[in-house]
Amino acid sequence: MRLSERGAIRRAIAEGGVHLYPAGRLMDFIKAGLSGDELRGDFDKGTTAEKVGRAAAPEDASAREIFKRDIELISERLSKMEPNYDIESVFDRMMEAAPAMAKRYYGIEEFEVPRPKVLEYYFEGFSDLYKDGDWFAFNVNHAESKEMNVPVGTYFKRDQVTPGHPELVSIHEANHAMQERAFLSKNAHHYVPWLDEGMADAFGRMMLVRATGDWKLMELLKRLRAEIEVMDPRKATYHFGEETVILMLMRGRLPFAKALMSARKREPYAIDYGLLGQAIRAGIDPHIALVQSYKGHLEKSFLKKMERDETKFRKEADFDGTDLKALAMFLSSERPACLEPSEYTAALWISEKVTSAPKEQFIPSDALPKAAEGEGVKIMPCSEVSETAWSKTPGLETRVIVRESAIPDEHKAGIAKLAAKYFVVKKEVAGEVVYDPYGGGLPYRLGVGEIRCSY
Repeated sequence: MRLSERGAIRRAIAEGGVHLYPAGRLMDFIKAGLSGDELRGDFDKGTTAEKVGRAAAPEDASAREIFKRDIELISERLSKMEPNYDIESVFDRMMEAAPAMAKRYYGIEEFEVPRPKVLEYYFEGFSDLYKDGDWFAFNVNHAESKEMNVPVGTYFKRDQVTPGHPELVSIHEANHAMQERAFLSKNAHHYVPWLDEGMADAFGRMMLVRATGDWKLMELLKRLRAEIEVMDPRKATYHFGEETVILMLMRGRLPFAKALMSARKREPYAIDYGLLGQAIRAGIDPHIALVQSYKGHLEKSFLKKMERDETKFRKEADFDGTDLKALAMFLSSERPACLEPSEYTAALWISEKVTSAPKEQFIPSDALPKAAEGEGVKIMPCSEVSETAWSKTPGLETRVIVRESAIPDEHKAGIAKLAAKYFVVKKEVAGEVVYDPYGGGLPYRLGVGEIRCSY
């Protein structure tokens, strides 16, 4: 399958390392900078990389500097990316793994799922209902199939396909088919957004890593979730649901989840699922939360059945270390500290200065015996300290600092703001004002993406 330009760009962004947060805003900047080009055409690594390189930068000088770095990174990745993506092999792997996964996580025997389809627009050949839809994928269950007169199955729109995403989306949508079998009664399609979508995501991630063993793919999916999907307001339900379900699964474990599925199938309207989700997120044990959210008339009978089912399911497989690791990866995605462009460019400057020039480490000269005879106390570079002086002062600690006098004028105000926020430490050494980036952990925090820019 030929990738679209937007699919290729989205994948390049999802590989991480960009300065902008959330990184999904880069797509908006690129489209706006290209006079509104929606990037739905076929991807060509030379043409598309060149096109992205032409995207207009922000007017602010600091923002423009950071934008240029991000665009250069994305363009370089695009220039090396293959234009064709073997999505059919992804579907093969999902269909092969799905029956075993359905049995392990839902207790379903002989599960089959329709093979996903890639179309130019949703329901091509069947209906024009969502021809202009821009979702990553669209799943049609049996009830929706009757309503819309569209075959059951999962549909991908070609210009929305991002390599790495169909791996999860296909197994996510297969989970909805598993849910129909496991806990939806024939006469009541009781859709609970946080629970249905949350279980499809949480179980889907566990299934995916179990089927592929690819933890790098899981990291990519985490960035897609936190960096790109977060730009879509419709994803709020999915993220809320995924985190709520993960909390439920980590506390109640798989036997509880299967017992809850059975209860939902028996009494689809006996539980207030809104209250259940709120209680779980508030830290209440899922078993207690279930009691609090039960709204039926036969509470004792309901709880006995739950206890009986959970005891029965405990004899089957529970989560193992692989499952729990996959769940923990997506329990939360913390928003990084976001700096304004002038502060961020100052942070980049001082961090790059101290990491690229280790000889710029300084120490107070009075810490070294006879290191600077006849002179007053001063800050001196480590490179000026003699071997004899080093040998006379074992265990001497040095500090990586930057003199205030060495800071370029365009970064002085930004570094002063960083010091006020304790990203760097401002202090006086030997009567001279200096800044210690490592005192606030700045180089490390920039390196792991804990500090990002919003421009």
